[in-house]
Amino acid sequence: MARDGAFVPAAARVHPRFRTPAIAIVAQAAWSALLVLSGTFEQLLTYTGFGVILFSALAVLSLFFVRRSGAQAATFRAWGYPWAPALFCIVSFAIVINTVVEAPGVASAGLAVMAAGVPMYWWVKRGRKEQM
Repeated sequence: MARDGAFVPAAARVHPRFRTPAIAIVAQAAWSALLVLSGTFEQLLTYTGFGVILFSALAVLSLFFVRRSGAQAATFRAWGYPWAPALFCIVSFAIVINTVVEAPGVASAGLAVMAAGVPMYWWVKRGRKEQM
């Protein structure tokens, strides 16, 4: 993301000796440690699972839009289309809705973290435009 200009440029730096994205690894380790220390296993599982399921469902849902546009319909194939992807989306969104109903605090925290990424993305994009 950093190399594509969608995240803080420092995260794209590669360590000269080890050839790894050292800053990105440290930042991810710090965030993971914060998550592990801030709640129970069940909260962490619900918090992260909520985001994974939500974005997986949105990714599969995009298949319908790409196929409908016809631009690259032959490129994007899915087994059992349209029934299997539709069933996946329905079940995934049912799980997301159930999480919001059963664990609204954890779901809200997940949504808040995701929403916090939007202004960060705009800030990074604005900074890149000013540099050009």
